[in-house]
Amino acid sequence: MNNDIALESHTRKLGAFEKRVHEVDFLRGVLIIIVLIDHLLNNFLLNTETWYHITNNVFWHYFYNGMVFYWDSVARQIIRYLCLIAFCTISGVSCAFSRNNWKRAGEMILVFALLAVGSNLLEAWKFLGDTDCIIDFNVIGVLAFSTLFYCFVQNQSWKGLLASSLCWFLFVTYGMALIKSIPGTMDARVPSLIEPNFSTADWMPITPYIFFFFLGALLSYFVYDDKKSKLPRHEWERPFCFVGRYTLYIYLGHQVVLIPVFMIITAILRASYGM
Repeated sequence: MNNDIALESHTRKLGAFEKRVHEVDFLRGVLIIIVLIDHLLNNFLLNTETWYHITNNVFWHYFYNGMVFYWDSVARQIIRYLCLIAFCTISGVSCAFSRNNWKRAGEMILVFALLAVGSNLLEAWKFLGDTDCIIDFNVIGVLAFSTLFYCFVQNQSWKGLLASSLCWFLFVTYGMALIKSIPGTMDARVPSLIEPNFSTADWMPITPYIFFFFLGALLSYFVYDDKKSKLPRHEWERPFCFVGRYTLYIYLGHQVVLIPVFMIITAILRASYGM
C-alpha cells in the first residue's frame, strides 16, 4: 500500500511550485507585496485629506498626517531603494533561466510603451484630476531594456557577462556623471537615462538599476548553474511563490483596481454628505 502511494506521488504531474526555482518566486512575491502595500498607502495619502474635508471626521485628518509621515520618512526611502535593487537583481537571475528572453523583452517594451502613452494621455485629459499619473520611465521600462541588452550577451560565458556587468558599472559610476555635466541634460525628460530634477508617477531611471540586473544574471551562473532550487520547499511559501510568478500582471493591474475603488469611495462620501 505504501509503495502504491509512493509510486502515485512520484508519477503525479508536478506543479509550478515544484518545478520552478521556488526561492526566486518567493522573493519576487514578497517584493511585489511590499510594492502593493506602498502603493495602497499612497492612494490613502492622495484621498484621505479629501475625505476629511467631506466628512469633517478628525480621524481622516490624523490618518492623512500619518501617511505624510510615512511617505516622507527616511525608512521608506531606504526600504524603497533596497526593494528596487533586490527586484532588479532577482529579475536578472530569472532571465538566466528563461529560454526566450527576446520575446520577453519585446513584450515588456510593448507594455512599457502602452503605459507611457496611456499615462501621458490621462494626464493631458486630466482624467484623474490633479493626480500625477505620467509614467515616462518606470520599473517596467528598466526591466524591459535590461532584458533586451541581456539578450545580446546571454549566450556568452560567465566571463563575457562579467565584462558586460563591469561595463555597466563603469557607465553608472562615470558615464552618468559625464552625461549630467552636459548643459541642459538635467532638464531632459526622455529617455530618463539619468536622474533629472523632476519626478513623475512611479518614475525610475535605467541607471544604476541595470547594473544590478546584470549582476543578478552573473550570480545565476554560479549559484544556479544547474537551474535547480538550492533551498528546501515549505508549503507556507506557496501563496508568495504564486504571487511571484505573476508579478508583471499584478504590477500592471493593481492600480487599475485601486484607483477606481478609491474614486468610488470618494463619490459615495460626497453623495452621503451632500457635497
